[in-house]
Amino acid sequence: MKIVSKFRTIGFALAIGLFTFACSPDTQNETNAEVDEAQTELSEENAEANAELNDAGAEANQEYDEFSGWVKTNTGKAETVTADEYREMRSEYNRKEAEFEAESSTWNDETRREWEETKADWNEFENKVQKRLGKIDDIDVDVNVKRDKN
Repeated sequence: MKIVSKFRTIGFALAIGLFTFACSPDTQNETNAEVDEAQTELSEENAEANAELNDAGAEANQEYDEFSGWVKTNTGKAETVTADEYREMRSEYNRKEAEFEAESSTWNDETRREWEETKADWNEFENKVQKRLGKIDDIDVDVNVKRDKN
């Protein structure tokens, strides 16, 4: 029983020593310094991530602004555009429209409203061109028919 008592005493002494060490002001300051360092690193990483998102958002806005300008410029040509020019313009519009539609879920309300106005302007342009030139298909096929001379 004396041996168990000695182990118990040594165990309590070690436990008290560990608790005292853990509660010392030096240990607390070291822990606070480590926490502060970790928070600083996290803040820097967040700042970098936000900068990247802002850059991506600015690039997307610039692309949209350029496309919106392209639509405004080309919709003014409804009275003079040829069928071939119209096909090229419609192809370009459809390609860009698909890209912007995929991104539109991340836009704010103002940008979505502007996008809807841009699409409405394009639809009005298409209606004017089709009214002037008739229904224009994407595929322009020339067929050479050989006739028998019978």
